[in-house]
Amino acid sequence: MKLRKLLFAMILAVGVLVGCDSTNVEPNVSETEQAEIQVEIILSLENGEEIIAEEELAVEAGTNLMTLMEDNFEVVNDGGFISSINGIEAEDGQTYAWLYTINGEHAMTGAEDYIIEDGDVIEFDFHSWE
Repeated sequence: MKLRKLLFAMILAVGVLVGCDSTNVEPNVSETEQAEIQVEIILSLENGEEIIAEEELAVEAGTNLMTLMEDNFEVVNDGGFISSINGIEAEDGQTYAWLYTINGEHAMTGAEDYIIEDGDVIEFDFHSWE
């Protein structure tokens, strides 16, 4: 009788361990896929006087703005600041820069720190900062 209980306990323990084996479990697709979000990027000159690009893009949730810009445009990242987009940059001594708004509001963070949100409309405008 004691041998039967011991044998039953061992079979039960092996069954529990096999049931916990994660290598036999297929991952849930919805857990492994990253959610895509939509964002609109507008590039303009002189406070919107000239639109030079307008793109609607799908990106993975959690993407920061700098990564999105580097993946979709020719960008020069100068210490966390975007100093050039598609070859447009300030010449020496010129008080011009790429400044951006998020949903019509002036950005309060750098492009590396801003995490894109679904439906964002982000406009980069090249103009004088004086």
